[in-house]
Amino acid sequence: MSEVVEAEVAFGDAKSTIRGPQAFVQSEVTRLAGILRAGQAAPLTEATDNAGVDVDGMAGAKNEREFVALKAPKGHPETATVLGFWLMAQGASEFSEDDVRRAYVRAGVRPPKVVSQALRDAKRSLDSIGQGSKRGMYRLTPHGDRIVRFDLPRR
Repeated sequence: MSEVVEAEVAFGDAKSTIRGPQAFVQSEVTRLAGILRAGQAAPLTEATDNAGVDVDGMAGAKNEREFVALKAPKGHPETATVLGFWLMAQGASEFSEDDVRRAYVRAGVRPPKVVSQALRDAKRSLDSIGQGSKRGMYRLTPHGDRIVRFDLPRR
């Protein structure tokens, strides 16, 4: 049986206690640290040490430009997948074509003429993008998550 570990996390005035097996507590603290590093909350106070952990596969990238340069995608389907991963890591549960177009611009990469075609190509050829909860919304598939985390940059 796993050892029960407890960690207290503070977001400004709010405090939360995470209790459970060590692997679960570590993953939750890491996930919350990623949200904080994205600039969405106040500094983190925690009872556990998570130094040296690669938060959400981001490898220290601070913005879309650095992340795309780090992952070095080839072609629009891979670039759309990388930007979809970035959007999901920043807290979006789903993203639209406009979200991806804006991410292309923030990354300093010329967007495709038809962003929806790049998303369809990523869905068809890479199986990295899936249909969201409603028309015009997309999400990253588990396979797309693995591609970005482990396979990019391709060597």
